[in-house]
Amino acid sequence: MFPYELNYFREAGRLGGSLRRLDALWSDASAADAPDEQELLRAREAAAMLATARWMYRSALARQESRGMHRRDDYPEQDDRYLHFVTTGGLDDVWTSARPLASRQYAEAAE
Repeated sequence: MFPYELNYFREAGRLGGSLRRLDALWSDASAADAPDEQELLRAREAAAMLATARWMYRSALARQESRGMHRRDDYPEQDDRYLHFVTTGGLDDVWTSARPLASRQYAEAAE
């Protein structure tokens, strides 16, 4: 998630490079074993943070615009085609989908 030039200053190439590294780490983490309960807890915490990072990067790639705190160097403007929620999930195979706003009352918050 750090340094900022890889996460805060987002661009498809940088996001993709980071995501490839995160995916490789996920492959290693999902096959890892822990010798005791203490290490198992630490491994599960690390896996949770890794899963969250992968969801964040996939979502950032799916939103090809700048909006709110999400800034893309390669898409500096807002685009009303992206006035929706980006939903993400999955562990081994991370997916994203667009979910429409339930009502226009939340549209301002999404800007």
